[in-house]
Amino acid sequence: MDFRAVFYCGFAYKYCMTYLAVFDWNATLLDDMDATHKGTNACLEFFDRPTITREQEQELFTFPLIHFYEKMGVNAATYLERAEEAGEVFSSVYREEKKTCGLKTGAEDVLKWLTAQGVQCIVLSNYLQPFLSEDVTAYGIADYFHTISGNTDPATLVAGLSKQKRLEEFVEQNGFERDKTFIIGDSHEEPELAKRMGIMGISISGGLLSKERLKTYAADYVVDELPELKAILHKEWALEI
Repeated sequence: MDFRAVFYCGFAYKYCMTYLAVFDWNATLLDDMDATHKGTNACLEFFDRPTITREQEQELFTFPLIHFYEKMGVNAATYLERAEEAGEVFSSVYREEKKTCGLKTGAEDVLKWLTAQGVQCIVLSNYLQPFLSEDVTAYGIADYFHTISGNTDPATLVAGLSKQKRLEEFVEQNGFERDKTFIIGDSHEEPELAKRMGIMGISISGGLLSKERLKTYAADYVVDELPELKAILHKEWALEI
């Protein structure tokens, strides 16, 4: 390779990686909806509320978490007063159940394919940063990501979310164009964020929202499995399959 090209890529890296793929973690790359559901029911029991089925959770779940628990009959004042304890209850159950969870079908193959195509990949999650970094590394896929970005403040899970702010900063700092960026996730967050930022939004079923609910948020695409991304990106970005 020409030395000038090496120099250019080394010191102006942001211009060498044209496309950006933004992945949620839970129920997007990690197949952990069962663990999440058991953690949710443990929290409902903590608040003396009836447990729900996985299908009910997919029809009722929303962010911020305070609104979901209000739907479940927990008043806002009670939730705010006991949110930290509830978080510990959820985390304890979730992390135990997660031990049997694997990656979503085709996850590593898709990441390998994107990397080979010169697409930069990042993880953007509401999961707390220490746990997120630990998990992505433990599942053996950390090397595919330029950045693994989780929540650093548990309070944002209660009162609001920081995903958009973190992604806007990353896109700006690294010179990515919004029409060459996509985000994929399992909730209403991703299509709503995509619309606000002017990027491609892709929803994946099997997570926090049912497929029918995902469709109501009008993402650019709704998929059932990660390998479906290849055909979408071949169409949108002319990537080779």
